[in-house]
Amino acid sequence: MAHIDINLISNAMGRAVDFTLILPTKTSPTLNTNYDAKNDTYYQDKKNKKYPLLILLHGLLNDEKNWFRYAKAEFYAEEHNIAICMVNGENKFYMNWDTPTTKDNFFDFIEYELKDFLYGTFPISSRREDNFIAGLCMGGYGALYHGLTNSRAYSAIGAFSSPYAQMKEMGFDFKKIIGRKTDIPFIYISCGDKDPLLKENNDIHKDLDEMEITHLYNIVPNYAHEWRFWDSELERFIKGLKRTDSYKDESPRKV
Repeated sequence: MAHIDINLISNAMGRAVDFTLILPTKTSPTLNTNYDAKNDTYYQDKKNKKYPLLILLHGLLNDEKNWFRYAKAEFYAEEHNIAICMVNGENKFYMNWDTPTTKDNFFDFIEYELKDFLYGTFPISSRREDNFIAGLCMGGYGALYHGLTNSRAYSAIGAFSSPYAQMKEMGFDFKKIIGRKTDIPFIYISCGDKDPLLKENNDIHKDLDEMEITHLYNIVPNYAHEWRFWDSELERFIKGLKRTDSYKDESPRKV
């Protein structure tokens, strides 16, 4: 596994932005005691293959490090041969906040600058069917907002414990965002049955049902607003992805 911390100058943000990229590499079970470095072609053999990409968004009061500090994002990336990128979204809900005094255009940064950098620099696929977005709480809002606003860029959205009341206060409206779009990504929504946001997630499910938008809603027993839940839901989401990428037949693998 390659863990890469990146600080990238952004025109959309008007400053440098921190994010972390996880790329699968050799795993411990593949290591050979008779290793011959001179004739090792492991990475050369993969030079024409590209990884699928999961944009993974953190919650309020967190940062891009929390998904691998409190959950096993790195392990899942390695096990399932998927690149995972985690952006520091501060507390800005991954939206554009361009004012006379600030230039925090998180939507433009993620959807245009960040992806252009990732696709052009690393062996990462730009195909819609190989791109996914997910997040917890504030990041669940971000995943729904990005995934539905720029629906042609993603094939699946994962939203865990999303704050629907706050989303609506900020102008989030499924009908306005989706409109007449026909290319809606698959949507996975989940919440613990002891989470204070359960009713709000029930409302998300209800509104999507009324709009006849295909989605899966999972209420998980005995979980509150907590990392054990988000960790298990991240794994569930990744395992459920419909993969067509270069590495689909090599996933999962032993780590």
